[in-house]
Amino acid sequence: MRRQLSRIMLAAIFSVVFLEFLNYLGNPLTFSAFSSSANSQFWEIRDVITPTLDKIEWLEEGVHPGPPSWISDGRWYDAHSRQILVKSGNYIFATFYETFNWTAVNESFQKEGWHIYPSFDDFRSHVSNDPAWWLLYSWNMPIDWLGISLNRTKVAIEFDAEASTVHIEMSCQITNIPGYFMETLGRLGEIGIGGEKLPTPLFAGFDLTTLYVGDFEALQLLDDYGPDHGYYKIYFKAPANLLSQYQDTYSLSLKVSPPLIGQIHNACRFINISMPPNTEVTDTSPRNISTYTGNVAMFAIGESDRYPDSFQVTSGPPIKDFTQIFLENITRWVTEPEIWVALGTAIAAMYATFHGKRIWNRQKIYYRLYRSMVNLYDHYSQDFPKFNQEIEELSKSITKYFIEGKINDDQFDKLLTRRDDLLERAKRLQEKG
Repeated sequence: MRRQLSRIMLAAIFSVVFLEFLNYLGNPLTFSAFSSSANSQFWEIRDVITPTLDKIEWLEEGVHPGPPSWISDGRWYDAHSRQILVKSGNYIFATFYETFNWTAVNESFQKEGWHIYPSFDDFRSHVSNDPAWWLLYSWNMPIDWLGISLNRTKVAIEFDAEASTVHIEMSCQITNIPGYFMETLGRLGEIGIGGEKLPTPLFAGFDLTTLYVGDFEALQLLDDYGPDHGYYKIYFKAPANLLSQYQDTYSLSLKVSPPLIGQIHNACRFINISMPPNTEVTDTSPRNISTYTGNVAMFAIGESDRYPDSFQVTSGPPIKDFTQIFLENITRWVTEPEIWVALGTAIAAMYATFHGKRIWNRQKIYYRLYRSMVNLYDHYSQDFPKFNQEIEELSKSITKYFIEGKINDDQFDKLLTRRDDLLERAKRLQEKG
């Protein structure tokens, strides 16, 4: 009797301390080592999904701590793309920027079954006259499928013979929006320069065939690849019927593409799903990789986890008050001693999540600063005094973020190295001009 009373008292104490924590978790977790670190070679991806009864809004961001193979092997130095839906014209405006080593890329043409160009002028002429070839080769953008008009495709090519460096800029309009989304974003194919694969596929391998992709309200895609990072962002809002309602209960089921069910995931991923306001999540599936608080369900998938057949969330009107939750948790602690083990696992997972969030925030600030430098170079490289002035202002911000601990030592050093490299390149352009 005394032992049972002690257990009850101990359970009550810990229930008070961890009450909000347990309410946040919703159910015991086993999180199969979701502990991505800054040294991980896997993509870290975050999805924020907001469904309604007739639409879905989706934001996905992915970061990678290292460069893709076509940069690490010395062929490319960087590559960037921006693609945005122009609703008034019902087309996607796409821009592409990339810098590469002419000698290395020309030699790789032969290895890939192409011919080596006798001179750079031959290459420039080929790409200028046939930009469709380069869009397909470099960015995997088939113009016949995506409705790209070559008459509206612009090409600008610069060549630094001394450094054997090529900078190509292209812009075009994509008119086949359903084909663009389903073939380029939702497929299991290869996306990126040189056939480099992003996480396979985007959107965690969800089956998106139920979306009304012909009537997007918004669509944006951003890609950034440099010598020490990879980053992409995708945002869209489109009609969909993924959320269903029965009386006061809402249910969401995001199905996984059949070829991926049971396969090992190749990225670390957080998925946040916001159910309708004024409801609370009551159930999630798979439970072992999920947790919830309020109307938000969260899934955490490690790089060694396997794809489930679907991600499911159910929510309804709030029904429990503080007293009910308190009594239920005391009962659980008394009747289910194994929860002590689950608590230890959950605390470790929670620490790993918070630690990962801190790393994620640093990565986002780092990539934002990195992209700002590249954008400054793109805009002011021909005006060295202006570029030098703008880069000095940005350097002050970089130093401030470093002092505040918002970027680490390695990121600070890489940003300064990149800054010096861009200053040197802009200076050489000025001397040539």
